[in-house]
Amino acid sequence: MKLNGKLSATLLTAGLAATLTPLTASPASAASMHGCTYPRVCLYDGSYQNGSIFSWYQDTSYQAIIGGGNRADAVVNTRNDDSVWLIDQGASPDAYICIPANTAVNLGNYAHPNGGTWANDADAIKIWGDPDNGLCSGDDQVSQGRIKDGWRP
Repeated sequence: MKLNGKLSATLLTAGLAATLTPLTASPASAASMHGCTYPRVCLYDGSYQNGSIFSWYQDTSYQAIIGGGNRADAVVNTRNDDSVWLIDQGASPDAYICIPANTAVNLGNYAHPNGGTWANDADAIKIWGDPDNGLCSGDDQVSQGRIKDGWRP
């Protein structure tokens, strides 16, 4: 069967497009890191480099950490526009550590306001959607603070 020039050019173009499509990474796979897939926030037993994910979250709501919390050694936030708070409800008042968008953190590297580190102290999580733009206190650095007046969403 002989194809006319216009049809064969169209088929050749479509064939090239189909061939090239798998070579382009999607935004979701580009934002994944350390085994945590976009748009999740993953909590790890051990460091994010060598540990294992024990739970993940992606809803922008206040949630208890699965298994009662006080287990996370590391956190990876793959979200592009949202920061996340890990919350210690056992502190008085409640304390939080804020992880900006697209950030991986070993919690043992951050001092807890009650002493020790943040490793194994968080028992709740809150992912902040707009309008925070993925920042913590207006910055792209990890920050922490206290939750005033026993705030609970």
